[in-house]
Amino acid sequence: MRKYILILDVGTTNIKGLAFSKNGEVLKNKEIKTEPIFPKPDWVEQDPVKVMEAVYELLDLMEDELGSASGVAITNQRSSSVVWDKNTGEPLYNMITWQDTRTTDLVEEYSSKFKVKFGKFLGDVVNTIAKFFPPIKKTERGGYIANLSYVSFGTSHTSMHLKWLMNNVKEVRKGIEEERALFGTLDTWVTWNLTGRHVTDYTNASATGLFDPFYLKWSDNILDILNLPSNILPSLVKNDEIIGEIDGYETSLLTIIADQQASVYMSGVKKGTTNMTNGTGSFLDIIVGDQPLPGGVGIYPMVALSSEDKILYLLEGFVNSTGSSFDWLKKVGLIKEYSEIGSICGAKEESRLVFIPALSGLASPYVKPGIKGTIMNLTMDTSKEDLVNGLVTGLAMRCAEVVDSLEDISQVEVKRVVADGGASKIDEFPQLIADLSDKSIEKPKMLNGSAYGTFMLAKKNLKDEDIIHSWEKPDIEKRFTPRERGYEDFKDDWKKGLKALMDKR
Repeated sequence: MRKYILILDVGTTNIKGLAFSKNGEVLKNKEIKTEPIFPKPDWVEQDPVKVMEAVYELLDLMEDELGSASGVAITNQRSSSVVWDKNTGEPLYNMITWQDTRTTDLVEEYSSKFKVKFGKFLGDVVNTIAKFFPPIKKTERGGYIANLSYVSFGTSHTSMHLKWLMNNVKEVRKGIEEERALFGTLDTWVTWNLTGRHVTDYTNASATGLFDPFYLKWSDNILDILNLPSNILPSLVKNDEIIGEIDGYETSLLTIIADQQASVYMSGVKKGTTNMTNGTGSFLDIIVGDQPLPGGVGIYPMVALSSEDKILYLLEGFVNSTGSSFDWLKKVGLIKEYSEIGSICGAKEESRLVFIPALSGLASPYVKPGIKGTIMNLTMDTSKEDLVNGLVTGLAMRCAEVVDSLEDISQVEVKRVVADGGASKIDEFPQLIADLSDKSIEKPKMLNGSAYGTFMLAKKNLKDEDIIHSWEKPDIEKRFTPRERGYEDFKDDWKKGLKALMDKR
């Protein structure tokens, strides 16, 4: 039978298995839906046992059809949390997903702690000094303190999930007291079941709110502030480390990597590599080199990739609702099919409307969750096509703002942006981003960047090649360069509209 590398793309509602040939061709693509659980308003959970049932089903399906895999690799949605009993293997509570917002009160409580406020004060002091002496932020200690200005707890952070579980679930509290509880994100849970190892990689760890990217370890300060035990946390592994043999299958787990960082790896490994994944939301990342940099408002430092010889770092920002805004257009009857978006936008010139698409609040670089979507410049002759064009232009403008912010904070030039994800299928969207950001946007042939990036990584590990120096450029399907269109009036109106919304809040 043909040999292949199996990528398990473990999301919160879809778990995919993609069998790649050695040259990157997708031989099989299977998908299993796992239903989320909504016990209360704003609570979003998932059954960890059903996740593993889906993973094993995919392993079996691929083995039945293609034979044993040369190797398996995992990429996963970040920031979902599980606690389980290491003796029985049974979860002590459902997995709390990144979409869950039950920890809002905890976030407010711990964000107001003296140690957090004092850290912000110190960070502000260093950032003020850095205006006159910029190199201070490039030192390990200086960068760490400067970043304290922007450190905050969030409802998606696994740190908050774990604190809530300890406070509210007797089984979890008892398991921790009896030293039989283990904690981990989605990758850790799957990896433990497959190999018996309790590990996570640096990319997943850096999205938990528990990790210190400047000192590359679980944060003693965060653990102290939240009074969390360190002995239930997984060990850290690098992306070029083969995890181990998969129980019951004649193959190895070659690597684990967070989905967004896998997309970044597909795009490149050099300083300045910029990736934009347009899915439900848009995540934008820039590699800043082998030294971490402090972030900014809504811009977060993370590990991009870790190898035995080198660590790469990134800064990340995001737009809350991209694909979900396209869904909204269909839901309210402005379009019948997603294909209409491209034809409508392609037929329009500069948008007459200023549509600020904060349908789920404003994320980077503002972090104003209370701001709602707003439309300005409506007139009696505004058409539904104008509304569609206005929304898509607004989303492109939001992405352009994040690109500008990443470039400004990192002081690293963005020369091109690789745009993957399902919402990048509509060519007019990346074209509008190119127009508004004045950057070249490249759409890869493989739009599932997380799966393809993980395949590239797994292939290098299988061959025992250096994952950074032997990186190979993906096939680019289309390039979008900025068009000569006048957006000056639109951008002026956009800034005025945003200012009015901010002042109102």
